Amino acid sequence: MKHILTLSTALACLSMWLTAQAPQQSAPPGPSPQQQMMGYFAGDWTLTGTMKISPNTPAAAFTGSEHGEWVPGSFFLETHSKTKGPLGDVRATRVMEYNPEKQVYTYNVYNSLGEHQLALGEVHGNIWTWTAEEKLDDVITKGRYTITITSPTTYEFKSEVATPTGAWSSVMEGKAVRSQPRGQ
Repeated sequence: MKHILTLSTALACLSMWLTAQAPQQSAPPGPSPQQQMMGYFAGDWTLTGTMKISPNTPAAAFTGSEHGEWVPGSFFLETHSKTKGPLGDVRATRVMEYNPEKQVYTYNVYNSLGEHQLALGEVHGNIWTWTAEEKLDDVITKGRYTITITSPTTYEFKSEVATPTGAWSSVMEGKAVRSQPRGQ
């Protein structure tokens, strides 16, 4: 009986030692604070504003709606939008991400006009600034898209293109209002 008790104790100690030596599985890393900041744009939004077909045309009103939601894992925010304005009915899909290695946000958008744009972004306080190269009338120019968060339920936006002199010309301005609070 003494041998069985000694053997049982030895096996229990061996089992605990082997468990302690086994590689520990850790939970996969979660979204960083920078990635979590993109959650502001999740949910349903109503857009209103003005846009120009080119920097030299008069501005015309547009309206739109957006629905943003996290891709499973909460590292990417996917947004679908519909706008009605001087370019007709336009639908778009975009994916926003934060690249921790390069410490930059990316904004990748495709629309029903056959356009694709990839912009890089930074956040300073309540202002998100995106920059990209855009093709307008077969001319490549620099573009800048700025979002200013004005409250938990509203933000203002502006899209500009660089002129030949290096100044910025506004081609779109507007306001977004959250259609309903997140989580409802």
